[in-house]
Parts: sequence; C-alpha cells; structure tokens
Amino acid sequence: MTKRQRVGVRTAASDFTAPPQVDITQWVEVDEAALPPARQRQFLNRKRAIVLYLGGANEAQLLQETGLKRRNVYRIIVERCLQQQDDGTLLGWRGALPFLRIKPYTRETPPVISPWGGGAAGALQWIFSSPGGQDLEARFRRQILLKGPALATAKQPRQALFRWFIEELRKLGNEERGEWPFNVDRLGYVTINTFISKVLAQNPKRQLEILGGQNAVRKARAGDGVERPRLQAFGRVECDAHKLDARMVVMVPSPHGGTEPRKIHRLWVVVIMEVASRVVLGYHLSLRRECSAEDVLRAVKHALSPWTPRDLQFSDNAYVDKAGFASYRSPRFLGACWDEFSVDGALVNICSRVEQPMHDVVGARVLKPQDTTTFASRRSLDDRPFIESFFRRLADGGFHRLSPTTGSSPKDARRHDPDAAAQATQFQLEYAAELLDTLIANYNATPHSGLGYRSPLDQLEWILAQGDTHVRVADPGAVRRMVGVRKLCTLLGGVATGRRPHFNFANARYSAE
Repeated sequence: MTKRQRVGVRTAASDFTAPPQVDITQWVEVDEAALPPARQRQFLNRKRAIVLYLGGANEAQLLQETGLKRRNVYRIIVERCLQQQDDGTLLGWRGALPFLRIKPYTRETPPVISPWGGGAAGALQWIFSSPGGQDLEARFRRQILLKGPALATAKQPRQALFRWFIEELRKLGNEERGEWPFNVDRLGYVTINTFISKVLAQNPKRQLEILGGQNAVRKARAGDGVERPRLQAFGRVECDAHKLDARMVVMVPSPHGGTEPRKIHRLWVVVIMEVASRVVLGYHLSLRRECSAEDVLRAVKHALSPWTPRDLQFSDNAYVDKAGFASYRSPRFLGACWDEFSVDGALVNICSRVEQPMHDVVGARVLKPQDTTTFASRRSLDDRPFIESFFRRLADGGFHRLSPTTGSSPKDARRHDPDAAAQATQFQLEYAAELLDTLIANYNATPHSGLGYRSPLDQLEWILAQGDTHVRVADPGAVRRMVGVRKLCTLLGGVATGRRPHFNFANARYSAE
C-alpha cells in the first residue's frame, strides 16, 4: 500500500470530520444533580461539547468552549454514547459519564501470580477462553442452574458448587501445572462466587426459585398490585377463610344436671369483603375442622341479609359510633349484589354448590384459577391483599389479645397453654361470636389509611355518590332459601312394627306424637 493510499484510509474512531447522524433528543437522560461536584462539572462539559460538535462547531470553537478536541468528542459519541446496553438500548447521555466502564475487562495474556497474590485479574475469564474452557463454562452454568436445591438461601455458602468447579479444574490438570486458582489463597473462592452470582442474575426466574423458594415465585407471579383494575362499588368481592388463633369451650347440657365444657380446637371465620371500599359485607363463624361449601354460602347469606347489633354479654358499649354493616347503614345496601366473586383455588369455593347459587341468586361470576392468574393463586397473601390485611388486623387487634390464644406460631410468646386457659376461664363460643361481630362492625366504621382516612362504610357511600352506579338487589325469598338442606328420608316404623313412625336424618332420630 502506498503512502497516498494509507493517508486515504480512515477508521471509525478517526473519521471525526463529519458529525454522525444521531438524535440526541432520544438519548436516555442523566440525573446531573446526583453526581459529585467534580464529576458533575466534567459531565456537563462533555455534554456541552457533544451538543456543539453535532451543531457543526469547529476545532477552535470546541477548544475555546470546552477544552476538548473534535477527535475526543467524536470518540465519546461513537465509542460510548452510541454503544448498546445489555437490554438493547443505547447508553445515550450515560456514555458521557466519566469513569463509567463501557466494555468489560478482557485478559489477553496468561495470568502470572506475584508472590503477594497480584496479577490474577481476569484469571477465570482466561480459563473459560482457553481450549476446553468453553465446555467447562457451559457445564458450570448448567450446574448453577440445576433444578435441584443447589442453593437453599442467598446467605448459604455455595460450597457445593465451589467444590464441583475445583474438582473439574483438577481433572483438567490445573493443579498439577500450578495454575490458577491453585496458586492463590482460598483457591479463588471470591472470584468463583462472583461468577455464580452473575449467572443467577442473568437468569432471574431461576434465581427467584433458587434463592426465594416457591413462596417468592408465587409472590412475583401475583405482582405488586400496581396494575390492578379500578373497580366500581360492588364490582368485586374477596372471600377467604381464616382460622382463629384461640381455644374455646362449648357448655353442653348434661343429662345428669348442669353443663359440661367441651373444647373446640378449630374455629374458622369466612369473610366477604367489597374491594373498592374495603367494607366487610358478611361473615360466618364455622366450627368444622375444614371449611365447607355450606360455610361459604352462609357467609354469602349473611352479606345479603339485614344486620342488627347484638345484645352483648361482656360490654354495654363495645360497638363504636356508626359501627355496623352495609345493610345497617342504609336500606339500599340490603341484599346488594356484586359482579365478581374472587376466591382461591379451594374446592369449597369453586364447586357447583357455591357457583350455582352465586349465579342464580347473586348474579355474580366466580373467578376460578383458570379464569385469572392474578387473583386465584392459592396460599398467596398477595392474591387477595385486602382481605388478608383484614385478617392480620382481626388477629392482632382481637383474638391474639385473649388468654386462650394459640398465637401465630408454636414459638409465639403470647401462647401459654391455651387449652388450660380456655378450660380455666370457661371462654365460651358465644363470647367469641360476640367479639367477632363487634370487631368486624367496628372495623367498618374505623378510618382507614388506605381510603384517605375515611371509614369503609363512608367510602362506600362516597363512591356511590360520585357516579350512576346501579346497585343490584337479590330476591329476599331466594336469600332465605340459600342454605336450605333437602334430603329424601324413608319413614320407618308404623302399625306393622308397633314402633312410632320416625325417620333418621343427620345421625339423629326424629318422630312426633
């Protein structure tokens, strides 16, 4: 190549005479005020130089205004600002930040370790780029992302992966040749651990499963609630069951006179909450070991029926001012129906015995797991956040304060032999029913921080006053018949047997005079 030909050759980095065609208005901005003063001044100087350069300023103008030469400004634009990030976006103004590394460090010579341990920068990268190293890197990545429980928690030492990698390097002969990591302290544990973290960060879904477990996976799938739809009043209700953390007794009349206490080990409360206003529309206290479809229907029936304050045995002023349910606040809320019934995947919530009355009486659609992936994942506190928050409030503000409480866990400090406490205090089921009714009624009339410090009942009235929302009302006769049980029984006894006519129902014998 002649000298004239060599002069005519220009590389991308040296062809700075013609400004590149870029649109700086589309570049990602930088928060200049967050930079330290020295870096801020340098960044603003580079930014002004880029604007002048793209505007056609000559060498003398750039030197006078910014002190930068055209070739340097061109390199900042081409080699930094126009480079792509890992997500495919341009660096933009971020490329003008001083001391920002654009390209990762690449080792070009074999590592030579000094007596003090220096010179090992990029050693792991060098191993992966050497013959046979690419296969080792691929196998190591698969080992890190293995489906088994390789990493139980983020804080657990990653000894198993580290030992696997060291053994593979021994098989390649690195230890016999005295090469890295066998010629440094701790066998390069920090570097290998950093690579493990990098691989996990590049695979966020698997990282979530490995480090956070299934609970973190369900939480990420449920989302944070930012994009939840804005619903009108009675557009959707959330329904769930909560086990009360307390022991109770039932005073059973004795055939020998007096009563005998019988302990109840499980108490469930099924609650229906209106999403837009957070009003608890109805509930049902169940004594079963597990909730049934009948319990869900009784909660629905309670939400559609009129409510009146109870004659309390433990206090004369337990209800706060304006406490109650929607049907007690205004007659137009009596029997108010909703459009969607949000439940988890439990069979008692989505069976035909619940779905059919929900359609025929309420006119609502049951949100099943196959209908939505946001609100129907079972055993996740984020799928129905409003009712789960209410359950925490119900426990902390009520039943956890009782002497027979079981606490939230076996290690809870509030738990102190709840069975003996229930037996000694004779804390009866009727007291629990009264306490539950007052807690929920008072909640509906208590200012809520998530509602602009309106109470749920006030919020419900305010929402309906803002628009022309039509409140559908269920047929009172259909509501009364909701939980009716019908069974065809055979009449036994009679003249031929000499026994009084009777029939058996629910493990009991019924007859008449």
